[in-house]
Amino acid sequence: MISRRNLDRNLANEKADLIFYLIIEKGGKRMLKPLKLDTKVSLKLVRAIADDTIIPSFYDTLARDLRERGVAPGSKVQLRAKFSPAHEMLDPVLKGTRILCEVDV
Repeated sequence: MISRRNLDRNLANEKADLIFYLIIEKGGKRMLKPLKLDTKVSLKLVRAIADDTIIPSFYDTLARDLRERGVAPGSKVQLRAKFSPAHEMLDPVLKGTRILCEVDV
């Protein structure tokens, strides 16, 4: 049997894929264009973003970093987390791909 403390420690070490999409709105429809900025982050950070318990300055820093990487100012970017099958064993909520947030650049 695994303890809650060990589970939390394992979650901190596990990484999930972050996928970025540029949101394009035309005629009232939203289209997503994948950006080539995929990265890996800890599951703790993914949970903090999804639960909206992360500090607001995180979004400002993220928007600034996206501008520095070539995303046009004034555009909107959607963040998604892609979980591996091993993540589902840690927590059943962590499966598939999940929309985390949208950031104004």
